[in-house]
Amino acid sequence: CEVRGHLRKGKIITVYSGRLHVPGNKAVTTFENFSIDSFKIEGKHTLQNTTTPGGNQRSFTATVENAKITNINSGKWVAWSSKHTKVQVEGNGTPFFPRDDIFNITGSRRTENSEGKSRSSEITEPLVKKFTCKWIVKGLVKISLNETVGMLDFGDGTCDNKASITVGGVSRTITLR
Repeated sequence: CEVRGHLRKGKIITVYSGRLHVPGNKAVTTFENFSIDSFKIEGKHTLQNTTTPGGNQRSFTATVENAKITNINSGKWVAWSSKHTKVQVEGNGTPFFPRDDIFNITGSRRTENSEGKSRSSEITEPLVKKFTCKWIVKGLVKISLNETVGMLDFGDGTCDNKASITVGGVSRTITLR
């Protein structure tokens, strides 16, 4: 069917094991012969409530397996897999007052493409995201692009749009958007 000028074919299938606010439950999304215009979409996305039953910190893990987007016309593709966990470390006792919520995010991602390029990222120090701040305020991410390795440092917990990237011993400040 055509929606907003884009031709979509196939199916996106999501299966829920139960309500996602219940620990252990998950939603698994897969694609069956799915494409948008000339791009074929593949892979599996799982979102699972990984909160410990009776625990006091909500936790969700998102896993992407065998994801791939292929340009049907050119044959070029990009593929990736990832796993990220978000744990609510503050504000769990006030579900109707989100302003005190703080989350820690851990995980990794790997991407490759049909041109032989690859990149990966690994959160080496949990990323800290406060509800009251637009940006990640703290944490470290190791980023590898083919053979080049860098560290992305989100700072000391101050709410600002600055981070620093270090590659080969050279650091520079970047502005987050």
